[in-house]
Amino acid sequence: MSAPKKILFADPDPDALRAVAPLLRERGYEVHAAADGSRALELAILRTPDLVVYDVQTPLLDPRTFLRILRANPRTEGIPVLLAGGRSGSVGAGSAGWLEKPYRPEVLLARVDHLLIRAEAARGAVDARDLSGDLAQMPLPDLLQILAMNRKSGRLRLERNGERGEIALLAGQPVDARAGVARGEKAFFRLLARQEGIFSFQPGPGPEAGPIARRLEELLLEGLRQGDEMARLEGALPEPGAVLHLSSPGTSIPRGLQPVTEEVVRLLEVPRSFAELLDQATAPDLEAARAVAALLDHGHVVAASPAPVAAADPILPPDLLHALRLRIARGGARGGRPVGKVVVAGGSRTTRPAVLARLAAIPGWEPGAGAVDLAGLGTLGSLDLGTVRVDLVSLPGDRSHRPLWGPFAAGALGALVLLPAEGTEALLHELTRVLRLPVAVAGPEGETVPPVIREAPGGAPFEGRDAVEALRALLSGALVQPRST
Repeated sequence: MSAPKKILFADPDPDALRAVAPLLRERGYEVHAAADGSRALELAILRTPDLVVYDVQTPLLDPRTFLRILRANPRTEGIPVLLAGGRSGSVGAGSAGWLEKPYRPEVLLARVDHLLIRAEAARGAVDARDLSGDLAQMPLPDLLQILAMNRKSGRLRLERNGERGEIALLAGQPVDARAGVARGEKAFFRLLARQEGIFSFQPGPGPEAGPIARRLEELLLEGLRQGDEMARLEGALPEPGAVLHLSSPGTSIPRGLQPVTEEVVRLLEVPRSFAELLDQATAPDLEAARAVAALLDHGHVVAASPAPVAAADPILPPDLLHALRLRIARGGARGGRPVGKVVVAGGSRTTRPAVLARLAAIPGWEPGAGAVDLAGLGTLGSLDLGTVRVDLVSLPGDRSHRPLWGPFAAGALGALVLLPAEGTEALLHELTRVLRLPVAVAGPEGETVPPVIREAPGGAPFEGRDAVEALRALLSGALVQPRST
């Protein structure tokens, strides 16, 4: 039987604790009390509670000093501290949140349960070499606090509908972030606003320094503030695709504008979409959006509705589609509509779902029931091109299954390799030199491609592009069939 969780209350009002302590003990929690900050600090060090509830009116030690001492001690640095007080209080740096007084039992119990479950999950999760999951189950602020609590260094990668982002951590603190063209705090706040997507954390040394200098607690508070402000501005802002331009360039724009507004005006000397403007502005998105809202309100900027989204182009034009049909027919397709095959290898638990989401944008794509967890063979999806169909078949990464590759790859149009891939060099050797397949490689920018891929028989494969472009290269016959060696 596991030991009961310990909760330490630092509160000068004994009546406040008497009202809630019995409820906590009924839940199985062990409750300790301290009437002043000195005693609270002593109990925290001696008994290492699982949670501290610290009233901001506690004498002898203000909350900021209590938190600083707790965080400086390796024995107590990971203990979550919930600050308590009146409605006007604010969350302190290093705390786990704010609890209003007088205590409402249902609110207190819910917060205590949540914080202790999160702390337990953090201790279990960070023992794994890699940490991955869904932001719907693990919100980004909670995930970042777990990594900070355990002083983890590495890169936290985020993906949503093909959009990638990354936060670099050093000893649990963000030092850099990237989201599209944005970098630093601007990128961090964009990523913090995401409530959907998948994440993966790769531990490593991490950069020694970066453009982000503020501590995580400060960044989270500022990010939440910016999110609230952006939500309030929403009705005054154009759609991301709306094209902005100056109503009367030059003379009608007042002089002496704020620096952010001046930058927005300068950028709009060339009409551009609202999304592009936010990307190009050096100011945080909130400040640039405020400037746009003010310029629109005063009539200095005009927003044109975004052009209707055109239907996605077919992956192949008619002439290449006819050539593909002939290639499949020559390969031995019998009767009815020719069916071709592309084998898919490599990728990770996060990149494969992102690639499938990208392929779903191709007209005629039908998802299959094949595994995306790298463990088994199966059809990931089919591409209905009218006169021909192409199946994308998954090959497992487990080396014990390699003998099955030959039968499954027989007659394939080629192989689509997704990076990152475990044992990339051996994988590419097997596909190009043993199975003798044309290979197209798709992966994130900057992903290392081993020399073997550029030395494959038959010439250099198509590499380093988006998954749709790589698949198009395979289907169009742009790749040379490797020669036997």
